Amino acid sequence: MVGDVIDRCPTGIVGFDKICQGGFVRNSDNLIVGGPGSGKSTFLMQFLWNGVTMFQENGLYCSFEPDIVETLNDAMAYGWDFSKLSAEGKIKFMRFSPQTSIEELKSELTKMIASNQIKRICFDPISVLALSLSDKGKIRQVIFDLSSLMKRLKVTTVFVDESLEGEMGATSDGDWTKTDILRFLSDSVTVFYESGVAGVGDRAVRIAKMRRTAHERKAVGMNITSKGVEVLEAAGEVATESQ
Repeated sequence: MVGDVIDRCPTGIVGFDKICQGGFVRNSDNLIVGGPGSGKSTFLMQFLWNGVTMFQENGLYCSFEPDIVETLNDAMAYGWDFSKLSAEGKIKFMRFSPQTSIEELKSELTKMIASNQIKRICFDPISVLALSLSDKGKIRQVIFDLSSLMKRLKVTTVFVDESLEGEMGATSDGDWTKTDILRFLSDSVTVFYESGVAGVGDRAVRIAKMRRTAHERKAVGMNITSKGVEVLEAAGEVATESQ
């Protein structure tokens, strides 16, 4: 079985690891997409928090937004005191300008990961990095370079990006969006829905693809509780072959 030989990076998130054979493939890059309020940022913070508290794996949160204080305050509502973990050197936070060059970004990340034994890293939102680029080839190269570096440094990466609650594909005029390029290059793509497409609750999650994994195919109900994201029991069919 694929799950018996592939090393996994468990998220520790209730229900999620069950629908993907134990978690993300270790040292892979993974994309989370969804609309506002669908639970993406909560999933990110929970992934990093569990990494330290459950699996002794240090984490790094990279933001391209002006201020992450609001995100950290939201985390406190779940009992996740990142200021404490940051003071202990177990979770690091880095803020980059959208104008940061890919070479500067790679240099700073390499130093941070090496000096703090980082095993998990999150980028939120990743498409901001390519806002100043209009050429599809350059956008693809920037994302590919960043993804390749993370794999060489042996970290499990989660990219987050905003998207309408739809599927992969071209826009109406035939152009591919930055998110589409991310979806194509990532080892896994998980879509978060804020409407109950799974028929249970008002939220759902669906793994659109996950390489080397027999994952659940259909959307699965999801709740956000006082403890964070919880994925409900899956009732669909799983993929029967590696992707």
